[in-house]
Amino acid sequence: MEIYKKLMNVVEKIEKVILILTTILILVLTVGNVFSRKVIHMSWSFTEELVVAVFVLITLLAAALCAKDGELVNLNLLHQKLPAKAKKVVDVITLVLCIGFCAVLVYYGFDKVATQMANGKRTFVLNWPEWIFWSFIPVGAICMILHFIENFLDNLKAGKN
Repeated sequence: MEIYKKLMNVVEKIEKVILILTTILILVLTVGNVFSRKVIHMSWSFTEELVVAVFVLITLLAAALCAKDGELVNLNLLHQKLPAKAKKVVDVITLVLCIGFCAVLVYYGFDKVATQMANGKRTFVLNWPEWIFWSFIPVGAICMILHFIENFLDNLKAGKN
């Protein structure tokens, strides 16, 4: 368990660096595009492709970090009224469902990546391989799975589950 925790700390640091860099990238591209359109009267047509794709990555990585701390949006009206043993059962069921959902994202994400690679499909403006952007979905979902497990183990260790 200690090795898993150290590994997850490294993963978390990598995710945070990626989030910082991609947020700065989106900010620079969006502000630069607005400036270019208003002052130079030329639009950066590539910004939409990049911003949308990177926003998907940001969303999934941020959700993964929230899962690590158990901060994803949930409704616990029923959960808080349950006895301790029932809470443990509900927590395990919730973990299984969350991991199942993320596993579906991983499966279909990799399937889409493989299809895009086989087809050689490229983006319209940048002419980059589309599989690069589609790979953000399974990568983010894998991070979420790892953090769901980490959160569950942390709660188990702390006696919350």
